[in-house]
Parts: sequence; C-alpha cells; structure tokens
Amino acid sequence: MKPPYKYALVTGLTIGIFTVSFFSVVNWFNTTYNWGIQPANIRGISGLLTILIQAIGIYFSMTTVKINQNGLLSYIQAAKAGLTVAIITALITATFGFIYCEFINPGYAKYMVHEAAKTMAANGESQQQIADHLVSIRKEFSTSAQVMMALIGQSVIGTVLSLIMAPFIKNKNNKA
Repeated sequence: MKPPYKYALVTGLTIGIFTVSFFSVVNWFNTTYNWGIQPANIRGISGLLTILIQAIGIYFSMTTVKINQNGLLSYIQAAKAGLTVAIITALITATFGFIYCEFINPGYAKYMVHEAAKTMAANGESQQQIADHLVSIRKEFSTSAQVMMALIGQSVIGTVLSLIMAPFIKNKNNKA
C-alpha cells in the first residue's frame, strides 16, 4: 500500500476513535465530577486536537514518500500526499460521526440541544430567544450536519495543512 493511503487510513481511524472516545470520556468525567465544562466546548477541544493528529499524519505521509523516492520530493508531490491523507481522513471521520450519532449515542443531538438550552437559560436569555436559537442548534447537531462538518472540516483543514507543510518537506534545492 502506498504511504499516503496507509497514513490516511491510520490518521482517519485514529481521529475517528479519538473523537468518539474523547467526547464520551471527558463528558462523562465532566458530568460525574461537576467540572462545569459545556459539552459544546468539549466537542470543540476534541476538534482542535484532531488538527494536531491530522498534521502528524500528513507529515509522516509526506516524509515517507520523500524517503521512498530517495530524498526527492517536489512541492506538488508533497501536497498530493497530504491531500490524500486529508480526503481519506475526512471520509473516515464522517463515517465515524454517522456511526456515533446514529448507533453509539443516538441521543447525542437531543443531549447537545438540551445542554445548549440550559446554558442559554443560565445566561438569562428569554424563552423566545432560547426557542429561536434552538432551531439552529438542532440543525447543527443533527447527524447530517455532523457528517458534513466532518467532511468539510477535515478536508479544508487537511488541505491547508498540506499546502503549508509541503514547502518545508519538499527538496530545498527545487530540483525535484
């Protein structure tokens, strides 16, 4: 298997397992020990950490391609290796999101909406304001939105990471 595909599978599976586990475990600790962290913030932290995981996968994909080509790697080749990781990671992550929302935790969207409503009430929002906001929050945490956010988010972040990292990984003498 070509290195970009291997690292894409490893990165995608790692991110998928990480996001499901991280949210579930940290949210359990949060509710059990009353840490007071909003579940949406836990989800956000998880998302930020996946950027690091994806960057590591892209880096190893690019450097392995370079090693396999006897140290010769152009910007385009490096970017292509990174984009392969980004796209496959996005597909795997979206699949994990679907499985999580539909089968592992089918009450996820309802839970997130309920938590958002509690936060808005605690912040002094009126019932009408809460009702208005909950319409968009229900959409945001629906399974289809979670899948699309994973597809778009992982693809865009991975593409940006690839384009930024490629000049640093490619040959410095520009012969490749």
